Amino acid sequence: MYQMMVSAPAEQRMSWDAETEHEYWLAREKAAVAVPEEIDVTVFHEAFGRMYPMTGRIYPMNWQSDGQDTETFMMEEMYCGNVTEIFTRIGARYFRMRDYSYLSHVQIVERVKEAMKQEGNTKM
Repeated sequence: MYQMMVSAPAEQRMSWDAETEHEYWLAREKAAVAVPEEIDVTVFHEAFGRMYPMTGRIYPMNWQSDGQDTETFMMEEMYCGNVTEIFTRIGARYFRMRDYSYLSHVQIVERVKEAMKQEGNTKM
């Protein structure tokens, strides 16, 4: 069902009721979530200062830091539903991921650290 909903053609979607359409968009939102990937400092700072010529400057959303060790921010622009790009700094390492915009700073840092452990990169 999940695969069918994510790749359903528009003609088929026209016959869906509201509940099915809602489930379709929840599946699309879930599919948009992406695991953290390490980026360089330039990508991190370019994202922080990103300019959009047509809409003016979009400032990062939920910019948080924890002393000198961690920093996170989100883009105001949603990727799909409530999923947005999230940027994280842990020490001197930088990461980008797509996840839900309602995550707290602590939750984001935990997810990035968990991804680091899974990769075997536990140096901080």
